[in-house]
Amino acid sequence: MSEDVTYATLTLQDSAGTKNNQDGNNLRKKGHPARSPIWRHATLSLLTLSLMLLIGLVTLGIMFLQISNEINSESEKLSQLQKTIHQQQDNLSQQLGNYNNFPLEEGFLRSQISSLLKRQGQMAIKLCQELISHISDHRCNPCPKTWQWYQNSCYYFTTSEEKTWTSSRKDCIEKNSTLVKIDSLEEKDFLKSQPLPMFSLFWLGLSWHQSGKSWLWEDGSVPSPSLFSTKELAQINGSRGCAYFQKGNIYISRCGAEISWICEKTAALVKIEDLE
Repeated sequence: MSEDVTYATLTLQDSAGTKNNQDGNNLRKKGHPARSPIWRHATLSLLTLSLMLLIGLVTLGIMFLQISNEINSESEKLSQLQKTIHQQQDNLSQQLGNYNNFPLEEGFLRSQISSLLKRQGQMAIKLCQELISHISDHRCNPCPKTWQWYQNSCYYFTTSEEKTWTSSRKDCIEKNSTLVKIDSLEEKDFLKSQPLPMFSLFWLGLSWHQSGKSWLWEDGSVPSPSLFSTKELAQINGSRGCAYFQKGNIYISRCGAEISWICEKTAALVKIEDLE
């Protein structure tokens, strides 16, 4: 009898343990369900996006380094040129001291110095233009902000206002400039190349002077016939008033009309210390 009780008790305990183990396994399965395929796709998408962003950042970094290397290379060339020029200037100055009694030699040496300084200025302008093509507001820019730089001049295009020729001239004077004077076909092409409103008209610094009965720029000079097409010359020779510019061509209008205008002033010298 005692053995039967003991066997029955062990059997019940084993059954209860087995059931508890099964219940525990069921709870663990319910507490940690398998991950859904949606989560796997989302994770994969995030990893792909992160990789694309990383590639983009690396590409931008490479481009930045290339541009920086180009600018640094130009700066090194200019620096080497400056050293060479300074050395040559010192040598020439010493030679000038030894040839004070020889006017011809002195004149030659001075000419060489002038030539070297001119070359230095041309190199500085070229490098500044290169820098501005990468950094529009670089401190070497010889023109004020909102002014356009071309060769030795700065240009201001007024597109939001319209005034008479006289009022436009006054506005340019207040900006320490004059209404634009076209000196060459290249300058005319530069004005034409600007991204200006299609139907905009711009006063030029060219007008008819009744006293002298001739067309004159603001500085009193006579316009060169080579600047005008046959059609433009015919209009100028047969009209009186003030000249304006539109889409690369020069026309004549009464000076009291109100249109936009272009101011021009001499660009400052490019300073070598501003190139660094």
